[in-house]
Amino acid sequence: MGFLHGPLLWLGVAGSIPILIHLFNRQRYKRVRWAAMEWLMAALKKTRRRMQIENLILLLIRVAVLVLLAAALARPFFQSAFAGRLGESNTHAVIVLDVSYSMDYRGPDRGTPLEKARAVAQGILNDLKTTENDRFSLILLTDTPNAAIGEPSSRVDMGREIVSGAVATDQATSIPRTMELVRDALEKSTNLVKKVFVITDNQRHGWTVAEKDRTRVAELFKQVSDMTAPNGGGVYLYDVGGSAVDNIGVVGLEIGPSQKVVSTDNACEFVATVRNHGSMQVTDVVLNIFVDGAKQGSYTLAVPAHDVLRQSFYHTFREPGPHAVTVELEPDALSHDNRRSLAVDVREALKVLMVNGEKGPTMQTDEVMALKAALNPSTDATDKRWVFSITEVLESGFAREDVRRFDLVVLANVETVSPEETAVLEEYVKAGGGLLLFLGDKVESYTWNQSIWRNGDGLIPCELDKPAGYPRNDDAMKFTAVDYTHPALAYFQTAKPTLGRLLVSQYWAVKPFEARPDVRVLASLGVPGADPAPLLVERRMGRGRVILCTTAPDFEWGLMPKVPGFVILFDQISQYLASPPQRFRNITVGESIEYTLKATEFARKFQIITPRQNRAEISPVKAGEHAYHLNFSGTTEAGLYGLERDPQEGETQATLLTWYAVNVDPEEGLVEKMTEQELRTMYPQFRFTYVEQGTGREPEKIAVKAPASNIWKYLVGLILGLLVLETCLAQVFGAKR
Repeated sequence: MGFLHGPLLWLGVAGSIPILIHLFNRQRYKRVRWAAMEWLMAALKKTRRRMQIENLILLLIRVAVLVLLAAALARPFFQSAFAGRLGESNTHAVIVLDVSYSMDYRGPDRGTPLEKARAVAQGILNDLKTTENDRFSLILLTDTPNAAIGEPSSRVDMGREIVSGAVATDQATSIPRTMELVRDALEKSTNLVKKVFVITDNQRHGWTVAEKDRTRVAELFKQVSDMTAPNGGGVYLYDVGGSAVDNIGVVGLEIGPSQKVVSTDNACEFVATVRNHGSMQVTDVVLNIFVDGAKQGSYTLAVPAHDVLRQSFYHTFREPGPHAVTVELEPDALSHDNRRSLAVDVREALKVLMVNGEKGPTMQTDEVMALKAALNPSTDATDKRWVFSITEVLESGFAREDVRRFDLVVLANVETVSPEETAVLEEYVKAGGGLLLFLGDKVESYTWNQSIWRNGDGLIPCELDKPAGYPRNDDAMKFTAVDYTHPALAYFQTAKPTLGRLLVSQYWAVKPFEARPDVRVLASLGVPGADPAPLLVERRMGRGRVILCTTAPDFEWGLMPKVPGFVILFDQISQYLASPPQRFRNITVGESIEYTLKATEFARKFQIITPRQNRAEISPVKAGEHAYHLNFSGTTEAGLYGLERDPQEGETQATLLTWYAVNVDPEEGLVEKMTEQELRTMYPQFRFTYVEQGTGREPEKIAVKAPASNIWKYLVGLILGLLVLETCLAQVFGAKR
């Protein structure tokens, strides 16, 4: 026998109150002989024993009422099958149904884990006593879990309907995120017994978290275990996954490493990555290539076991604008990961705004002339090999330019940047723009630190100190501590001597700064007798990036423009900075579509076209003084999403602004299971009962009824009966006296 609220048993001491009242109210009298009363003594002696018995009966009833009331408040229950028939079920079942795309894996028996999971969930719902106190919650398990029925409910019919209609989504699995919803559901429950049923294929990927999150997740699992432990509750893990792990999927599609942007009339390289999750090599794998929905060709591949194969292909775009590239494998046991798309914005050229802080007649005296030649060496307007279209303005004309028209903004040796210009640049970068900053002899450090550094909250990643190095190019320093893993410098991994020939004479020293996730030193200068001085430092802000170069791109502060490595270095850096919007057009299922409107694109209404050709209307939201954003969070399925602007005055049809490629998480395609022992080792605080359900076609019968029976209502009924009995007896006994 147990008690739900054991401490309330102390209220049972109230049963002594009638006894104390009886003792304190006993008559205190002095015996006095009175002849007239002697004859009454004989009669009293005859009725005395009867009255004592009557008083004792009433006293016992009153004591019993108070003791039973305390017991009822403590909610007693019996944990036995016999006692269970006396009570009623009082269970809250939290049903967690995995609907990630790995649940659609069709094994050798042609069944899927989701089919078994639905049968298990229906069995749990059938066992609930909805006419009494049983309640349930239903949570759909994905990496963005959904509480289909979050509040404790007795609507089993609605639960059955949701379960029977559940289909595998294009989303991945995250059991830790789902457990947060489970904890919320348990906190809302007032039931005696709480049980959690996690019905999943127990995929390894679904349990894995980053090392930094392991402690938080372990504490979450412990909370759920503690909340379900009392009164015979618990967590039940129903593994409905099979033993087969063979699967081939497309896990990557990207622009080739030789280029970062896609331009017209140039053959663009694409690389598709196919992964074989199985233990045997697979041959005759057909990979089909589509561009804007039209098939362009196919490849037949042989993919080694437990390995990946990268297949390159090329396509030349003739028209600028939004385009989509798709690769697709023929169907297999799990088709969700057989298709992958890439949205590309094809440009005739990348538009670059260069703000020249020191205009001069020659390359030796002009601040950006060497940089312009590096980014676009050809003077032939028809030469399509170079992808930069450069607009040059002086520092005084910068405020009149709309930076949103450009893919990259370059400030070269600019003396000051006003607060208004700084605000415009910050909005531009946060929206995905690229900013390249060169320093020089005209830079005024106090103004830069006040407006652009702002104690670490501004655009530049570090605080400026003072110019240093060798004036008049008396000596020079070489690059050192180069981060060749960075995309902008990866080219030099195999061409280190080219970068080693770049010489710098003067630079701006920066004050020491602490490491931050959004700041990365890409390269430094080897200063004789001192620590390396940061030369290229990146700052990530919002969706865009800033690279600060602490030297100048001219001949006054070094000899970099004299060697070919100068052209390669800043071509790679400029392409890297100008390409972030491309990266944000390619997202994972569940991520939001975001778009920053250019000045020429503003309208009141826009349309999102989903892969099923449904349409959703969205409106722009102001985000800052000069920016408007669009946001759409309904990316629940993989495929291509189009963003259209409604027809404006003088237009006859909608304008397609861009494509978004929404792809599945490729890790979900690895259907290898987490074993029970591995799970207990990984999370020792997580207490659960493991039930294997995936080995056969028919799942085992699920018993959900509470092992504990509460009897407090019977006690309340007994108390009421005793009160009625006490009242009746008191009247009967009183009438006889």
